[in-house]
Amino acid sequence: MTNDFILYQKFTDVESAEDFAAELAANNIAYKLEDNNHSYVKLVGYNTIDIAVSLNIQAKDFTKADAILEQYYDKQVSDIDRSYHLFSYSDAELQDIITNPYDWGKFDYQLAKHILNERGVVISDSTIHTIKAEQVEAQRVQQKANGFKIILGYLLAILMPVFAYVIAISITYNRKILPNGEKFYINTDSDRRHGEIIMVIATLTLIVFFIGLFARQ
Repeated sequence: MTNDFILYQKFTDVESAEDFAAELAANNIAYKLEDNNHSYVKLVGYNTIDIAVSLNIQAKDFTKADAILEQYYDKQVSDIDRSYHLFSYSDAELQDIITNPYDWGKFDYQLAKHILNERGVVISDSTIHTIKAEQVEAQRVQQKANGFKIILGYLLAILMPVFAYVIAISITYNRKILPNGEKFYINTDSDRRHGEIIMVIATLTLIVFFIGLFARQ
């Protein structure tokens, strides 16, 4: 569903998560905060530095949230301690962060841009947009499902249909979330059709089973 809340960003402390959440709220973006136990509880008097707080938003808001997060981190990078490890990176190493934006945390990514700008290495917004689009497309690659898994699914659809449903659902509906918030089916369309067929066969098997069961009564 398009209104599902999915993971957008993780924070190491509650305060930072709340600060950024306030920025989202100010821009009319709905959000949900969750701690490691999937229930957001502000722990008073407890050191929250090791708690990963997940901030979830709707997929349609990812692009807008990216712009807000960049502005949020822009306010912080100029005051960051110069002993932070990225300041010792070479220009080439920092540019590698820019060309692989989704392999790094959003703060490090923004700081890398800031340091490069300080050094006179300016990367245009259009170049950054192109890099991010290419990175998303690189992850939009479907995979072949395990052949044995498909065969097993067909066998179980006749012998143990309930277990066949588990296999069929994993083949048909297994998805991943792309960096832009889009949900992408991992398995190829042909394999997903196998999953759908397995579910149909399993359903027919169950129908035949229950008809036979009631006929004997």
